[in-house]
Amino acid sequence: FRDRLTFPIMNETGRIVAFGGRAVLPDQQPKYLNSAETPIYHKSSVLYNLHRARPVMRKENRVVLVEGYMDVIGVCGAGFPAVVATCGTALTAQQVRILRRHVRSVVVNFDPDPSGQSAAQRSIELLLAESLEVRVLTLPGGLDPADFCGQKGGEAYRALLDKAPSYHVWLAERAREQFDLTTSEGRVGALGLLMPAINLAPDKIRRVAQADEAAA
Repeated sequence: FRDRLTFPIMNETGRIVAFGGRAVLPDQQPKYLNSAETPIYHKSSVLYNLHRARPVMRKENRVVLVEGYMDVIGVCGAGFPAVVATCGTALTAQQVRILRRHVRSVVVNFDPDPSGQSAAQRSIELLLAESLEVRVLTLPGGLDPADFCGQKGGEAYRALLDKAPSYHVWLAERAREQFDLTTSEGRVGALGLLMPAINLAPDKIRRVAQADEAAA
């Protein structure tokens, strides 16, 4: 972790179990470096900031899921302590089950670049598989959560957070961006993107309603 900004990683009870280091020098690789796994640290089962976020998560029945340490710090600093991040890995089923113990609603707020949006899309199915209510917040201006909160402030973030669309509305917008819906091939491609997630809705009535809303 030499020449890196280093973050302590704590388990659910608040004990330090590992460290994460962010590059600060030009061309330093990798950008993020985590401790190796040990008997007390398994990346797939740890959520950064969970020990601090838990009380507010339970009170609000909602958590914001971001991608990195700096995003957690930025969102917390803007007045939203119910925020967690994965520790340098894609979201796992084990992490989703941990969230499910504390909340019923998750707002996915990943970076707006293509890799971040693809990661958000992959996360949706894991969250839905545990019957969580999923919304997706994509911030304007190409800003990640930390930069947005730093530049625009907490009230601007709250306004967007409270209006974050449900996952099927967000997926429908991605489908419109990726496929030409004036062609039959485009419509088939869009359906292929939408239906796996919509089919995870817990009942037929909800699946039909979501499909109708996404098609609007």
